[in-house]
Amino acid sequence: MPRERTTLLKHLPEDKLDQALARIPADLYVVWTGSPCPAQTGSIRSRSLGLVVEVWEPVPLRILVRRAARLSGTSGLDPDTVRSAVRMHQSASHAAYFLVRRCPSGDYVALVDVPYPASGGRRLQAGDVVLARSGERFDGSHIIAAE
Repeated sequence: MPRERTTLLKHLPEDKLDQALARIPADLYVVWTGSPCPAQTGSIRSRSLGLVVEVWEPVPLRILVRRAARLSGTSGLDPDTVRSAVRMHQSASHAAYFLVRRCPSGDYVALVDVPYPASGGRRLQAGDVVLARSGERFDGSHIIAAE
């Protein structure tokens, strides 16, 4: 039976959270493929990434950090730890969450190399398009817009 980690929540005043959010570039996003993420239950990584519920819809990293910092009222996960967890996931086996940068063209490109993406058979290199403005994904699929 897998071990379950207990992550302690940290009280973070609003002004400190605002300072932490200001340090995050506005063009950084997280994209989830919808694939399950193999992570230890209750770990900071699983708790952080589990807050992204939008599939193939880029979520600003600032929004994810805010969600994590406010898990329970004014308590939650430390913003720098959340950023680190997202970045570390990029090298995980079966990475299902991608840290991307939104380009002026509207494309979302990998911020760092992703050697083992959960969807798509090929490795992603920093700068590769993960999600194109047109809705085409790096794995060759296309997102169909809701009408």
